[in-house]
Amino acid sequence: MKIDFFKDEQIVSDNYFGLCDDEDESSKTPAYVDTNPGNKDRWIADVRNISGKSIGFAAVDNKIEIIRDDGSMENRCDAMLHNDDYIIFVELKVQGKDWIKHAVEEQLQTTIDIFKSCHDIRQFRRRIAYACNKRHPAFAVSHKEYMQRFRKRNDVRLIIGCSILLKA
Repeated sequence: MKIDFFKDEQIVSDNYFGLCDDEDESSKTPAYVDTNPGNKDRWIADVRNISGKSIGFAAVDNKIEIIRDDGSMENRCDAMLHNDDYIIFVELKVQGKDWIKHAVEEQLQTTIDIFKSCHDIRQFRRRIAYACNKRHPAFAVSHKEYMQRFRKRNDVRLIIGCSILLKA
């Protein structure tokens, strides 16, 4: 089954904005864009778009249904950002510990695999996956080898951090 990851995208022309995912397991609302810097305390990731181009935002988790063979819902990352040059897969977390493996290997990896089966990821010159955690916006420990293995497997760069930058 072909899934259109871009069907409900929102175009964002702001050069600085936040990505949010409210902690609401019961209502299952999707991730969203917040363009008001006054709400920065709600942002899990901040996006600086200095590419000079608008960017498309698409919520994935709790928005795009990807069903497993057994009828259960597949793991998905929270959102995607894209323009002509970039495709960025984003997982948003507010979690204390033991979150990287689940975010990367289950949510980002699964979404990228399914995206590749439905769309040509090679049309994007810059392919990046972000694992963002508001409680751990920067890391003292290097994940270089882990990130290199991810890139080799997917031809997608993995960044573990909360500041997303789109360059010209």
